[in-house]
Amino acid sequence: MNRIIATFLASLIVLGVSVADDLVSTTALEHLGLTQSWARPVTAPWGVKSIADQKLVVMENDPVEFIEIVESGSPQADAADAAAAGDEAENAPAAASASEAEDGDAKLITRLRLDAIPANGHLSPREEAERRANNEIRRLKRKGIEAEFRIRSIPRVNLFSISDDGTLESRDAETGEPIWRIQVGNPQLPYLSLGADQDHLLVVNGSNIYQVDAKTGEVMSEVSTIGAPAFGATIAGEFVMVPMIGGGIECYPLRDPTIDPFLEKVEGDALALPVKSPDVGSSRTAWGTDRGFVYVMEMQGVPSLLFRLKTDGIVSSRIAAATGNRFFFGSEGGQVYGIEATRSGQVLWSQPIGEPFYNEPLVFGNQVLLRSAYGNLFSLDTATGALTWEQPLRGVGELVGVIDGKLYLTTLSGHCEVVDLATGDMVFAPRGLQPADFVVNAMTNRLYLVSEEGDVQCVHAIGEDLPTFHHELENPVSVEDSSDTKKNQPTNNGNAAGGNDPFGAGGNDPFGAGGNDPFGGGMQGGNDPFGAGGNDPFGAGGNNNNDPFGGGEAMEDPFGGANPFGN
Repeated sequence: MNRIIATFLASLIVLGVSVADDLVSTTALEHLGLTQSWARPVTAPWGVKSIADQKLVVMENDPVEFIEIVESGSPQADAADAAAAGDEAENAPAAASASEAEDGDAKLITRLRLDAIPANGHLSPREEAERRANNEIRRLKRKGIEAEFRIRSIPRVNLFSISDDGTLESRDAETGEPIWRIQVGNPQLPYLSLGADQDHLLVVNGSNIYQVDAKTGEVMSEVSTIGAPAFGATIAGEFVMVPMIGGGIECYPLRDPTIDPFLEKVEGDALALPVKSPDVGSSRTAWGTDRGFVYVMEMQGVPSLLFRLKTDGIVSSRIAAATGNRFFFGSEGGQVYGIEATRSGQVLWSQPIGEPFYNEPLVFGNQVLLRSAYGNLFSLDTATGALTWEQPLRGVGELVGVIDGKLYLTTLSGHCEVVDLATGDMVFAPRGLQPADFVVNAMTNRLYLVSEEGDVQCVHAIGEDLPTFHHELENPVSVEDSSDTKKNQPTNNGNAAGGNDPFGAGGNDPFGAGGNDPFGGGMQGGNDPFGAGGNDPFGAGGNNNNDPFGGGEAMEDPFGGANPFGN
């Protein structure tokens, strides 16, 4: 018996499953062309079983800035700038185009998050990063490499988790770094689904709703509901919508306490949380009831019901929302619908499939992916409702996410499969990839796997260091090159000895060319304003390896090979 157990454990190790912590090993990920970005435990007393809910939120009002050094005049750099400026297709967002252009032909020399660079005296982190970048560019120039730097800004992505002991935490979804953690509510009462947007978190605990600042973790307000909440909260427009046991939707003002809460009565009980349109500025929401209706409500200004649709069978799952105020769902009667939330309501199409549906669809690009109660996954065109795969994919459990045109899903046995999104054909069935749970991600090209112990593991395709966003962004990727930065800098009147040195080498050098150089640069430094001598804290000399940008003559990573996300 001991030999059998030892053989079984050895086989798990070979397959890439970490027996100790139940995370997927780097070996198993590499077989899939994936790599681990980070793996960290969520604060949960009993592991995954005590995680009440987890939500991914794109924090467009709180972007992350990177400094990038690229070769000057590279077509890849120009393509990245064009993509960031807004040249994007429906299924190829700007972030994806920029990332592919930068990393495709190794024209990107290095990238570092600005928040990973400490301030230096009177210099801000950004100014310090620019100073270091200019120093590195001069070093590259001595090797015959023309380079420039640029500042890239992309929306931050946060992962919010609530555990059944009342621990609410926020962490950076790209690095795993914790941002804040608080205790909220009464652990003796149940915690329901989180309501979340980039400004607020709504924690429904028993019949209490706690409004939390999404950036700081500060509890801003607390209200008690009249009825008993059924599922959690949805943020839509200026209101928080909470479906009640026994029927109706209680709505509470999100920002203005002078607005009175109200109860919206509908025919039947809500069977899932309402879902809001992802359109910028839209607050239209949709949900189904146990009387066979789908309701659509406008929550901006004076809230009002737009319309209701009688469906062929009950819609018991959460509805999927897509741009253009479109909603997609399947019914227990085997009918799949696409509707547009206009004032009068428009049914875009209705497709009979003949199998009952209880799962929330996943919308990606022009596809609606919907799993039936029999484990069959169907793909329908968002515009026409026509089936886009020759046959459904069988034995499907749950949908996890999409990376590089490949759909990652679990099977009914709990294992993972990788499927070609365009054809529905299975690409690979990795035996070592069997997460206990996961965070469904329809927003970016990341997978978030959760182990039995409650550890979250973020993985992405090798080389995809920046996230690709699968939906419309109000504040998309932006790029500011070094010439834009220099426009706001004072003119330098350094003498000719400074050459192209932006800081100048003469008497007007703000860092000083001689003995008064605060960085200790002497005449041995030549035209390097930081000096080549051993006193240079950045080691600008040719063989000094103390240079934080890798001061040797080889083309090593100037950031020392570290993960640019700091893990």
